[in-house]
Amino acid sequence: MLIKDAMTVLRKEAKKLDMTVEEVVAYIDNSPRAMQISMRVLQAYEDYKINQGYTWSGVNYETWVKKENI
Repeated sequence: MLIKDAMTVLRKEAKKLDMTVEEVVAYIDNSPRAMQISMRVLQAYEDYKINQGYTWSGVNYETWVKKENI
């Protein structure tokens, strides 16, 4: 999914939930019920995080971390 498409999906979800895109991303980051969100929204969330410079990493692959420029 391209970032443009991902942002469209996230904006629609944010509008549906009466939140901002950033609030939706924070909700997915912090919510134990994030798995109740549709797969399309989760894919858009993943593409958004990657576009923001994050990579999936950490102990047992449990978290998003900011990439370091080497």
